Amino acid sequence: PQLPVPRLTDREMEVLRLVAKGMNNREIAKQLFISENTVKNHVRNILDKLQLHSRMEAVVYAVRERMLEIT
Repeated sequence: PQLPVPRLTDREMEVLRLVAKGMNNREIAKQLFISENTVKNHVRNILDKLQLHSRMEAVVYAVRERMLEIT
């Protein structure tokens, strides 16, 4: 049986979209007007919720599960 896709917050999805664009934590922080530590917390929460180990795995998972579209 397939497990439901974990629910990410709107902000976590925003961070994940920017990660998918290849942005680093500093660039994401600047874009979203938040601190780098806040970005790190969001990324950690995303990885925990998705039970993954890297930003790239999270992007691949999100595209595969149709949470994100890469254009």
